[in-house]
Amino acid sequence: ISMFINILTLVFGSIYVIVQTVYNDYHNFQGKRGYLFRSIPAKSSEFLLSRFFYYLSFFLATLIIFTLLFLTVLEVNLEAGVFNIVWIFLSELVFTSGWGIAVSAYILISMLISIIVLIFVITVGSEAKLHRLGAGGPVLVYFIYYLVGQVLTLLSMVFIPLGIRMTVNPLNNSIVNVELVTEGMLKYFLDSLRLTADPEQVVIGIGFIFTQILLAVVIAFLTYRSFDKKFSLRA
Repeated sequence: ISMFINILTLVFGSIYVIVQTVYNDYHNFQGKRGYLFRSIPAKSSEFLLSRFFYYLSFFLATLIIFTLLFLTVLEVNLEAGVFNIVWIFLSELVFTSGWGIAVSAYILISMLISIIVLIFVITVGSEAKLHRLGAGGPVLVYFIYYLVGQVLTLLSMVFIPLGIRMTVNPLNNSIVNVELVTEGMLKYFLDSLRLTADPEQVVIGIGFIFTQILLAVVIAFLTYRSFDKKFSLRA
């Protein structure tokens, strides 16, 4: 029970730090604090970069501290050499495998994109035309971004000719082979509809990685333009 309580404390504590980090950034756009924030003699690009590294430092610190404390709790309560197991997993499986490195890189890219999205929704959601909605402004912007992102992700998975083909053992549904292929999910999807798809092979499109990066570049540009020209400080 004590281990469960400790883990819950770590989880809720980490969530609180992340929420507070986002709230502090949002609060910089409100009322008198917003005027003080914008009175700093710095370029818009410097403002945005400082916000990016603000998020990055807090998120990384939270992740590292949570992971170390979580593993410590497991180490103390289970007495199973958890740190050693994790080290072996990372050093001998993850970082020695091309797939492991690729997945790790994608996780890092996803975190950076998430930071860009947060800055985008808070900045655009604080424009004069949305300012009257309060916190609803960033929420509305995020909802629109989410819908656009989901549509682009689906289309890119189907039509961009890059994917992962997994060969499955039909006897126990275990994965026996994974390979990178130059095809999306369109053919696999159509074959599935016709009931002619190979039951031992599954194709998952990964073209969404490129659309996510492209969308991040677009919203970074929109964030800069919004911050530079449409900043609203009304309380």
